[in-house]
Amino acid sequence: MSPSAERAETSSAMLSTMYQETLLAHHRAPHNRRALPSATHRGARKNPLCGDALELFATLDGERILDVSFGGRGCSISVASASMLTDVVGGMTRNEALALIDRVEAMLRDGHRASEPLAHGDLPSALDALRGVAPFPARHGCATMPWLALRDALHEHP
Repeated sequence: MSPSAERAETSSAMLSTMYQETLLAHHRAPHNRRALPSATHRGARKNPLCGDALELFATLDGERILDVSFGGRGCSISVASASMLTDVVGGMTRNEALALIDRVEAMLRDGHRASEPLAHGDLPSALDALRGVAPFPARHGCATMPWLALRDALHEHP
């Protein structure tokens, strides 16, 4: 193996480890997993194959997301993804959040890596760990579940 190929393989392994550690940290201590009594919008998704069920709550003031939280149960990837989602969408407009949902789905679907820009803009760095799920199509549904629940919530009319 050439030295450049060895460096690329080592770099890829290091990224994979970092992504896995970040996902596990979000699963062990999820951010914003709480009730949100002031929620003006709600979305829920279930995966009947594995039993995961997540609910997203958002408080909007006009088009701006003031607060977002989640509840329910899920695997490590779905809980970590929900935790990361709540870290980044607060303060966004409805349209900004919907565009971000599309970018997350595209990254998973198209298998983009950190060095490849997405067609419609890249992901916030707080979501980099989700790139570690891209090579595993069987887990894409876990990673997108909270994002789809948010899309449902944002399309809901109060």
